[in-house]
Amino acid sequence: MQTAPKPTKKEIVTEFRTREILAAARHLMLSRGVEAVTMEEVAAAAGVAKGTLYLYFKGKEDLIQALISRVGENILADIEAVVEASGSPPEKIQQVASLLLDYLMRERALFPAYARDLLRGGRGAAKGYWLHLQEMEEKFVRMVTRLFAGGIDAGQFIQADPRLLTFLLRGMVRAVGYYQMSAGQEAAVKEAMPVLLTLLSSGVIRQPQSSGKVATV
Repeated sequence: MQTAPKPTKKEIVTEFRTREILAAARHLMLSRGVEAVTMEEVAAAAGVAKGTLYLYFKGKEDLIQALISRVGENILADIEAVVEASGSPPEKIQQVASLLLDYLMRERALFPAYARDLLRGGRGAAKGYWLHLQEMEEKFVRMVTRLFAGGIDAGQFIQADPRLLTFLLRGMVRAVGYYQMSAGQEAAVKEAMPVLLTLLSSGVIRQPQSSGKVATV
């Protein structure tokens, strides 16, 4: 089996610097909002010259897209860990929903830009970024569809197209994101979380049937 080549010193430094810049940008955007933050402020917060910042990112939009991509990759890694762990499909689906809502709350500053890119269908976005976003979306659909399919086969979910159930779950989470945008506060997701989990458990997850006989009058 061929091993991956060892990263060069330049590659290590580039990755480290990229992480530092993205962390600084995320912190500023979370505290002040995406629109208010400037590239000059990001450079200062990351401890690099403005010219150095532009060596890593062509502009603010490129920086935002990199942040969205990084968050998406983290979400997929966490969902994959849930899928591969022990537990029943209903338990895992609720874990996935909770995970998505948690990210929605923590990355609330980026959701409007993510939603905007989805609505535009990639128009105005860098081709590589848009393709990567589509690939991440499809990977999410594959993994969650697999969970729903396993639960349906085990009689733990209602009989339905598992891909449809995945799209419905994703749609509900995005709806919470839009609600958070309109409410303009962090508490919006906390308010919506028990509602969404209740909808899942009562509408998608099959409840055990009672073995007792119904009494007649």
